[in-house]
Amino acid sequence: MDAARALLDSLMGAERNAALEDREKLRRKFWDRTVCKHYLCGLCPYELLAQTRSDVGEHKTAAEHDLRCKQEWESLTAEERKEYGYEYDLLEWMEQLVRQCDERIAMSKRRLEEKEEEKPIEKKLSEEEAEKVLQLRAQMDQLIAKAENLGEEGKVEESMQITAQISGLKKQIENMTQLQLGPSTDRALVVCEISGNLLSSTDTEDRKARHYAGRHYQGWTKVREKLKEMRETVGPRPTGWKPMRSKDGRRRERDNDRDRDRDKDRDRRERDATKDRDRDRDRQRQRERGRHVYIL
Repeated sequence: MDAARALLDSLMGAERNAALEDREKLRRKFWDRTVCKHYLCGLCPYELLAQTRSDVGEHKTAAEHDLRCKQEWESLTAEERKEYGYEYDLLEWMEQLVRQCDERIAMSKRRLEEKEEEKPIEKKLSEEEAEKVLQLRAQMDQLIAKAENLGEEGKVEESMQITAQISGLKKQIENMTQLQLGPSTDRALVVCEISGNLLSSTDTEDRKARHYAGRHYQGWTKVREKLKEMRETVGPRPTGWKPMRSKDGRRRERDNDRDRDRDKDRDRRERDATKDRDRDRDRQRQRERGRHVYIL
C-alpha cells in the first residue's frame, strides 16, 4: 500500500486528492526539502547502492524521488541549474564515494600480495586427496555464489549461515593440504577494478555473468559513468561560489534588492523624522521670542 501511494505521489503529486483551487498551493516544488536533489540531477547513490556491500544508508532528510519535480528540473537551462548548486553537491559526493572505493580496492590488492608472499609451498597430494580437494573447492565456489546472491537480496542472516559452511570447507582443505588456502585458489584471486569485489580466474562464465549483472557492480558502474559525465558538463564548484537561489527557489538578487529597498525606505523615514524635529524646534524658538518684552 505504501509503495503504491509513493508511486502515485511521484507520478501525480501528493496533492492529487486536494480541491482544484488548492492543488497549485500544495504542489511540491523541486527545491522543497522533501525532494531528493541527487535524483533530480540524474543519480541517487542512496537508491543505487542500497542493500549492497557499499550501502550508504538512507536519505538524511527523508527526501523522496518525485518524477514531476525531476521533469521540472530538467526543463531548466544548464546555467539555471547551476544557480541552485545541486549538481555541485552530487559531483562532490560522488568524488568522495569513488575515492573511498578506490582506496578499498588498493587495500584488497595489497592484502592479496601479502598473502601470496607469506604462503608456504604446497604439499604433494595423492590422486585421491587431490580429487577430494577439487570437490571441496567446487562446493566452496557454489556456496560463495549463493552467499553473494543472498547478500544482494538483502538476506543477511541466510548469507551468514552459508558463510559459516564455507569456513568449514576451507578448514577441511587446510587440514588436507597444510595450507591456508593453496596456490590454486589464492593465486587466482583478483580484485574487481569497478566495485572492489573479489573474483577468481577459475570462476565459471555463469558466475562472472552474475557478478557483472549484480546490483553492486552495476551500481558502481553507473556512479563512475555519471561522475565522468559531470566532470565534463558541470565541472568543479568555483572558488567562493554561493547559490544564486534561496531555499524557496527565488533569486537571491531579488532578495537583496528587496533588502536594499527596505533600507532606503528606512533611511527616508529617518530623514523625514529628523526634518520634522528640526521644524518643531524652529517653531518653538519663534514662539519663545514672541513672548519676550523689551523695556527701553
